[in-house]
Amino acid sequence: MTIPRYKHFFKKLDKFSVCALKADPKWIGVEQAPDSFGTYHYVVHGSARIGVPFKEEYFEVKSKEFFSMQHLLDQPVMMETYDDFYMIGFNAINRKEVWDGKLIKEPTLQVSKESHLICFDGNPIVNGKQLERFDYADLSPDRTYEINLNDGALGLFTECSV
Repeated sequence: MTIPRYKHFFKKLDKFSVCALKADPKWIGVEQAPDSFGTYHYVVHGSARIGVPFKEEYFEVKSKEFFSMQHLLDQPVMMETYDDFYMIGFNAINRKEVWDGKLIKEPTLQVSKESHLICFDGNPIVNGKQLERFDYADLSPDRTYEINLNDGALGLFTECSV
């Protein structure tokens, strides 16, 4: 019998941070409440269930899903993977920040205030520049962005309040 393994990655940037988790099937892990800053996540591949330890409620996630975990901030978070799992997350710098996040679906994008774009998967093209996983860009409200998703996944994040 082998014990399921995992790797956790974290990079803090000026206004937000990005994390990633790769885990073997049947891995179970808990992130303590003081360390839980993840607000939005994208599942690159695999599936898992996520919840608060010792509570019956949980939710399941699977490949190519984008989901919010803002409702779990200030609580410990437990995850059990069903199969080979890879997830990338967008994190607030502090819990008082409220962010809006979504996957880009349209070929043209304009934002009403400063926002941030993160490539979660594939090789989308933004204004003629091809992105790779983990590439990110700061977006200005005075520009139009032409997007070719190219079967990739781009997340858009805008801070709502502090």
